[in-house]
Amino acid sequence: MTSKELIKANIINKAIRELDLFISIAEKVWEGKLIKESSKYIFKSIAYGVYDEAEYHMNTEVKDKVLNVLREHLQELKDQLNNL
Repeated sequence: MTSKELIKANIINKAIRELDLFISIAEKVWEGKLIKESSKYIFKSIAYGVYDEAEYHMNTEVKDKVLNVLREHLQELKDQLNNL
């Protein structure tokens, strides 16, 4: 492994740890927020009981994926409403 590959692997490993920690906290609480701060987006869980709030700073690619999931959920809700 070259030094460039090692640096890239460390960056990826750090991102994995950060996202894993966020997911483990966020999945234990009931609510969360998607916050836009100037040119970046933050996904933030809301503190609940013994769990503190956690946040994950998203790059554009991840933000777009989250928004796609929200769009799919919106379409499912519209479909449910139309089927009533």
